[in-house]
Amino acid sequence: MARLTLVLALSLLLCGAQGLRAQSAGDLLGQGVQRYQALEYDAAAALLERSLGSDAAAGLADSLRARALTYLAATELFRGQRDSAVAAFRQLVLLNPRYRPDELIFPPQVTNLFQEVRRATRAIAVAVPPVTELRTRLERFTARVLSSSLAEVTVTLAQEDGTPVRQLYSGPVADSLLVAWDGLTAAGAPADNGRYLLRVTPRTPTADGPRARQVVLEVKQEPPDTLAWPQEPSFLPERTSNGPAFRSLAAGLVAGAAAVVLPSIMAPGKDASGARFAVGATVGVAGFVGFFARKPRVLEANARANASQRDAWKKNLDTVRAENAARLRTTRLVVRAGPDTVPARASQ
Repeated sequence: MARLTLVLALSLLLCGAQGLRAQSAGDLLGQGVQRYQALEYDAAAALLERSLGSDAAAGLADSLRARALTYLAATELFRGQRDSAVAAFRQLVLLNPRYRPDELIFPPQVTNLFQEVRRATRAIAVAVPPVTELRTRLERFTARVLSSSLAEVTVTLAQEDGTPVRQLYSGPVADSLLVAWDGLTAAGAPADNGRYLLRVTPRTPTADGPRARQVVLEVKQEPPDTLAWPQEPSFLPERTSNGPAFRSLAAGLVAGAAAVVLPSIMAPGKDASGARFAVGATVGVAGFVGFFARKPRVLEANARANASQRDAWKKNLDTVRAENAARLRTTRLVVRAGPDTVPARASQ
């Protein structure tokens, strides 16, 4: 009996622990925001800190992390913990230098403190699309460099072991800057399959300056994707049929021959008279007249319509041929980007 009781107690404890773990970072964030709105700042701070904890925050998107840090900073400020509020806002600036708290939600004392921290925290970040497909030389992979204040930076692409591949930019960035890469190395060759590092580093690193950032890029070459050849259109008939003319000629010739031959067949021994030859010739001539009267003629409306369709089809064909030739001269790359992080050497 005692053993059964112990097993039940352990089961309840295990279920309770699983229930606590089952709360996602998003759930904790939502509860923390509700406590903040209810002016329950101590409870709000505990929930928001848990939402940003290492275990819970693993699946927290950057936008939600920024929201959690904003509410945590506001909560700490209203709890009288100004240093904690400054620390939370500093993490927020480092996460996204362009972020701004919503002035319709947070009062001036919160937004003013954020602006003070932002001016004192020099930070840069990199925003890249998760997947980019491009044709070398013709299309571009883009990365946006974000900065909380004016900074001189260098943007480079290197292999995973640090071997330089190409410098993409060197100069100032005040708020944001779009950097493009055409998929080529410094030697003008398409990038090989492998992992690369897109790095943004301050040109003159200082103790209070922005930290370097990097993004890991997985690059893979794909076969060129050529366009299908345009299908030839269905043209309208441009001339009338030959059938009626030939049928008229054949009927005239047969009737003329019959006028000459049949009387001799029906009355053997009698010579063909000139009249029968005249009738046969007249009927044969009528057949020729019918042939020329019904000979094929051009259907001008159809011919014009066909000419327009043919020209459009040939232009489309030339366009597809040129596009395919250009695609075959390039290499198609698929670039998959990881998260924006601080390089290991920069964090030491």
